[in-house]
Amino acid sequence: MKKLVLILSFLLLLINTAGLAQESQNDILKNFESGKYTVYKVVDKKKFQKVNKPWPVTITNQGAGVSSVLVKRSGILDEEFKPDVPGYPAYFAFKTYRLTFLKDYAVYYEWNGKQEATTKYVLVKPGGSFSNKWEATNESVASYATATFKNQTNARANVKVAKAAQAEADRKANSLENKKVKEIRLELITTPKKVAHFSEAIDYGIVATLQDGTQLKTSNLGGKLPWDDFKLTHTGCSSTIERVKVDEDATKLTNDEIVLQVQSVYHPSLRSKKAIPTTNDVSIQVSRNGFYGADRAQATNKATFGASQPGGNGHTLTVKVKTVSHKKSGIKLNKIYIYDETERKVVAHYKLTPSTQLIINANGGNGQWGSDGTSGSFPNGDKGGAGGRGGDVTIIKDPSVTEFNITVNNNGGKGGSGGKRYNVNGTSGATGASGAKGTTTTQKKTVQLNF
Repeated sequence: MKKLVLILSFLLLLINTAGLAQESQNDILKNFESGKYTVYKVVDKKKFQKVNKPWPVTITNQGAGVSSVLVKRSGILDEEFKPDVPGYPAYFAFKTYRLTFLKDYAVYYEWNGKQEATTKYVLVKPGGSFSNKWEATNESVASYATATFKNQTNARANVKVAKAAQAEADRKANSLENKKVKEIRLELITTPKKVAHFSEAIDYGIVATLQDGTQLKTSNLGGKLPWDDFKLTHTGCSSTIERVKVDEDATKLTNDEIVLQVQSVYHPSLRSKKAIPTTNDVSIQVSRNGFYGADRAQATNKATFGASQPGGNGHTLTVKVKTVSHKKSGIKLNKIYIYDETERKVVAHYKLTPSTQLIINANGGNGQWGSDGTSGSFPNGDKGGAGGRGGDVTIIKDPSVTEFNITVNNNGGKGGSGGKRYNVNGTSGATGASGAKGTTTTQKKTVQLNF
């Protein structure tokens, strides 16, 4: 009998909502007003229980639709629900909850990936009524929502077009296009004490002054002036909007400065330029270490068999250095060139003050572990892989160099741990041999560095 009542109740709900299935929430809400709504909450055994105090509900209209529904949950907590598709909403959303209005009431529910609704509350409008079962309510709101989703294609397209049109209108309102502009000016937001390879980023914005004195600013200065209004031609740093970083390649810092340069797209004669001398005083680490034994196959692109693989050798490096004068401040700078003999390629071009530390890491890689004994027939653990040898580093100093703060780490890698024995009849594998330390050689002879 209970099942029959539930089925009949559900069928009645389908009949009542069939006409609503093709209507959006904007249409349905024409029959709703703001006010105090009677609330039914879900309790144990999935039954509805009437809440003592009604909840205030405020419906805000904008144009032909509803822009928001404010529910004061429990009479004190403000929850503002927004339409999923403004032109043709199927529901209103707040965090993980949804609100859908049906005949005389709104269902407050959660939605899952299986297109199923789980009702939490039902809010009945003043003068309305509600006497449905929990399961039937879930089915009813899910049926309405899925049917409405199918009709949202055109509405979504219209919303997209409307948003694009609004965005273009906003752009033109804040753009320099078709405006009389007096000047444009770069403005630094942050000015780091250190301007060098790998130093902190520098933030900047643009201020445009119109002929009538009005100022337009980019978003990071509190305005809405589009960055697309400008052509960027920075040198010595990244040509990026809002934030730049000093180039890591000293060949791009020919004048020992970074230069921010912008030009108005709509007024090409208007430009702004700001030069910032480099300080060249951030320490740098260059790592050309050998690989870990377990990574041998990937590092060498050759197949390996079993564990106990030896670590890779540290790379052989040549470091050339020459002292020159900073082209802006006149202080001494060391030009540094690093070449990887192992991979036959240039690793770096740097400019550092003589006291700024350069750390070279060319350590051997650690050996892989040895395999454990596997059975009575193979009870012994294998010896660990040997550590790789430290790389050889040659430092060539030009006679102009009187100070060069360099630290070379080219230790041999550690041997891998031996494998465990299988039983008392076996022996544990020995630790692999450590790799030898690389050599560090310093030479003094004329160096030519063309950067």
